[in-house]
Amino acid sequence: MHRVKISVVIPAYNREKTIRYCLDSVLNQTYSSLEIIVVDDCSTDKTVQVIKSYSDPRISCIVLDKNSGAQAARNRGIKEAKGEWIAFQDSDDEWMLEKLEKQIKILKKENFNPWVVVHSNCLRYYPSNGEKKIWRLPEIAGDNVYPLLLENPCVLFPGLLVSKMALKKIGYLDENVPSYQEWDTSIRLAKYCKFFHIKEPLFIYYLHKDTTISKNKKKDIEGLEYILHKFENDIKTLCGEKVWERHLIGQLKKRINYKFWKEFDEFLIRNPSINNCSPKMVYLKICRLLHVRPSNLIEKTVKFMIMKVLLLPSNRS
Repeated sequence: MHRVKISVVIPAYNREKTIRYCLDSVLNQTYSSLEIIVVDDCSTDKTVQVIKSYSDPRISCIVLDKNSGAQAARNRGIKEAKGEWIAFQDSDDEWMLEKLEKQIKILKKENFNPWVVVHSNCLRYYPSNGEKKIWRLPEIAGDNVYPLLLENPCVLFPGLLVSKMALKKIGYLDENVPSYQEWDTSIRLAKYCKFFHIKEPLFIYYLHKDTTISKNKKKDIEGLEYILHKFENDIKTLCGEKVWERHLIGQLKKRINYKFWKEFDEFLIRNPSINNCSPKMVYLKICRLLHVRPSNLIEKTVKFMIMKVLLLPSNRS
């Protein structure tokens, strides 16, 4: 196999408790032609000390001058990379030992075409109880996956292998995306690249209690809204108005689930094209009025009706 060099880019911020198992899973890969670039985003704990405790020459650590966010850290790593191919890893996740080797085999079959992207499924891991579940992401594979990616976020950074050339082509990563950063990146790559989806789980996605972007509810809705309006025209043109409407309703549902009542009202004002008379919208408006999550409304309604029936006076002859 052609021993192409892979640059593994890892953004890190206050990960002294997780960075060690993350790095070990990369260093122990069966494919060893790699370098690891950890970009520390001004951690205030001992993350940098843990990284520098490794003597492996494949590891380098860059400390940013100011806290700039994960996307800026990734971009710095990409620009510093010496490899032809970039693999991303999160500082609190873990790779399977043959992750890179299995992805490289696909690249070899494609003659290391720089316009190829390889990604994979993963395991969800719950450290609180030790449970692991396979996460079968929606299939994204083929020459023209751009419309598919406009419909759903389907690619995660720890499973992504892409050429440095392709990342340069899209102008690197968008540093203004508050969340769903891999969704934005994969959408933009899909304009130029063919995607391969490995169904096998090649990494472990840790669902721990520490602070992460994915647990920040405010950033969650801000990131989705940012991406939707960034690609609004293409979503409407390539996927249709129904998909666009589904995205908007999904945004409103999130706001109700998060109990962001004010944000719900503001989103409606910003998006006057939403069909307020559709059954789904009527249902959401009732949930908003009653301050009830959509998943709980039917249950509460049934309980209410049962109580009404039970409290009715008995019919006497």
